[in-house]
Amino acid sequence: MLFLSESDVQRLLTMREAIEAVEEAFKELQLGKAVMPERTTLMLKNGSISQMSAYLKKANVATTKVFGIFPKNVEYNLPTTVATLLVYDLETGKVTAVMDAAYLTAVRTGAVSGVATKYLSRKDSKNVGIIGCGMQGRTQLWAVKEVREIERAYAYDKMASARETFAEEMSKKLGIDVIPTDSPQDAVRNADMVITATTSVEPMVKGEWLREGVHVNAIGSYYPNARELDTETIVKSKLVVDLKRASLEEAGDIILPINEGAITEKHIYAELGEIVIGKKLGRVNEREITVFKSVGLAIQDAAVAGLIVKKFKATFKM
Repeated sequence: MLFLSESDVQRLLTMREAIEAVEEAFKELQLGKAVMPERTTLMLKNGSISQMSAYLKKANVATTKVFGIFPKNVEYNLPTTVATLLVYDLETGKVTAVMDAAYLTAVRTGAVSGVATKYLSRKDSKNVGIIGCGMQGRTQLWAVKEVREIERAYAYDKMASARETFAEEMSKKLGIDVIPTDSPQDAVRNADMVITATTSVEPMVKGEWLREGVHVNAIGSYYPNARELDTETIVKSKLVVDLKRASLEEAGDIILPINEGAITEKHIYAELGEIVIGKKLGRVNEREITVFKSVGLAIQDAAVAGLIVKKFKATFKM
């Protein structure tokens, strides 16, 4: 049995490969070549613990991830996300690999935004506004940089020290200007692309701030009573989701506007996989505002975990 630490995962995983693997997983899902039961979540006093499993037939990998989200961990200088992933032998059901999945989760979440950005953002997009400067924010910006020629990012976090550190670190890592801002509006108003990667329950982005032709990746909140985008943002956008049934059960960004009577389920234009396989078009003009709302799917974990195990075995000739 393989035991892979976070440092092992970091050494083996690149964002470009993760984006390719996740895009292929969404193809499999849309074509009926993936098995993915619904996520189960246990709500606790300070956070939640969830379990999610998937089987990708073409990739020949099956996994289960157990992860927790504890927003108050930031007060103790601990990661807000903790996760462990199991990889199974498809013949016997035995666990063949156990890996720390906190970094994996951040990268695979960035990767799906990379896929969405590839299909939904304007090709000439240069400026990014990012709200939430934790690990997810880092991998989100990294992923967007892989698919677009980014020149500048505006970063906001409610903790001034977090946005200052983020700006310094990501400027060096990606070779772009990253500018900390004092408000979410300052991060958004000059952006061609917007990323929200927070645990906020109240909207961090208002539709009135968004420029014509902007693309938004909303990946933070996945509780029915929490949202990062206000109703106006959703109403004025072409709305794409990772999985419709999951979004209608978990995504407050969509559920709350429906409850308000502002939209119906029909406002969801497409699942990302439908666009990836060409069943529906992505961006069709330079003026439309597009939103990708992700609640996170187990196929992303399976795709990236399979890639990690494959690279590990190739590296050590197993």
